[in-house]
Amino acid sequence: MAHGVSIGICRGVPSLLEDLQLVKPTVLFAVPTLHKKIYDGVHNLIESASPIQKSMMKRALALGRRNVEAKNGGDALSFLEKMQYSALDEIILSKIRARFGGKLRHGFVAGAVCPSEVINFLDDVGIPIYEGYGLTETSPIITINTPHDRNPGFVGKSIKGVHVLIMGEDGSPARPGVEGEICCYGPNVMRGYHNNHVATEEVISLAPDGKSRLFHTGDLGMMTIEGWVKVTGRLKEQYKLDNGKYVCPTPIEEAIGMSRFISQIVLCGANRPFNVALIVPDFEAIRSELEIDESVPIDQMVSDARVKTLIDTDIIDKCTKLKKYEIPQEWSFVAPFTASNNMLTPKMSIRRHMVVRAYEDTIAHMYENEGHIMVADSTAGRVSIVEDKAA
Repeated sequence: MAHGVSIGICRGVPSLLEDLQLVKPTVLFAVPTLHKKIYDGVHNLIESASPIQKSMMKRALALGRRNVEAKNGGDALSFLEKMQYSALDEIILSKIRARFGGKLRHGFVAGAVCPSEVINFLDDVGIPIYEGYGLTETSPIITINTPHDRNPGFVGKSIKGVHVLIMGEDGSPARPGVEGEICCYGPNVMRGYHNNHVATEEVISLAPDGKSRLFHTGDLGMMTIEGWVKVTGRLKEQYKLDNGKYVCPTPIEEAIGMSRFISQIVLCGANRPFNVALIVPDFEAIRSELEIDESVPIDQMVSDARVKTLIDTDIIDKCTKLKKYEIPQEWSFVAPFTASNNMLTPKMSIRRHMVVRAYEDTIAHMYENEGHIMVADSTAGRVSIVEDKAA
């Protein structure tokens, strides 16, 4: 507003695409969920397209990637590539940009980790996304990428006057590249929680400079020697398997969540022998991939061996970079996590503890029935089908 811009506020997720067409924003502030939905929609369209259309779409994105690399100092596009890129940008990539209203120059994303695949995809389309990071307690920005200083996959560098430290388990600053708790001090840090001195003392300590108030975010992360910050998970969400291995669920969920057949996922495994997953499937993508007619009910789909094989295969494919003990050995289909069932926050983040509490019986069954997959009712959240993995 200080620069004379007008602001449009979305009415809600169901009206999102309509509002984008109505406002036609030039700058967009959103949570990762929006961008992931566009990413999934485009990739579902690619996979369901004819061979010629699929080839053109993939070529358009590949040339978009080449164009990004060229702008970042890589090899310039050849004359033929420039001609192809110009044509495919007009035919295909511009149509994807039009989903955002057609005038979007760039976007800013925060509120949760945005997968690097989504950031790179939007770069290829021609919409650079700048990641930021902060909390209400930090007014609310700590770090941010800008059009002049950007590193995809990182949440940026600290803003002016704010100092970021990665604190190790021993309570001292960690070396560059070493994971620890993200902490900061500066004029953005709150005075404290209103009338709650105990809670304030839990998150505020003395900074290494001996005078500043150091705020502990509760987030895990690391920082490069140049000052780029990466968020890797939540400190309180980290848990230990009964074999002593520590697991940070966020990057595992991020990897598996890139499947176009999976809408939402929560990983579980604290004090258990292995990880299991609660999965909200994208039944439309599954129908398209397996050519299942719309007349086939969801209850029948979840008992289809092809669906099980599809999810099993895709989980394995998405977990190639993970450690063996991190990969979930069992999974269950469950009902969508929404704000109405109190499993999503207003910024679309999953309330992990609420999900685990709601499906504690389903989780227990996955461990009690090793060698089985428990499939929960997609509308009511009840376990309705037990399917032997060996069958």
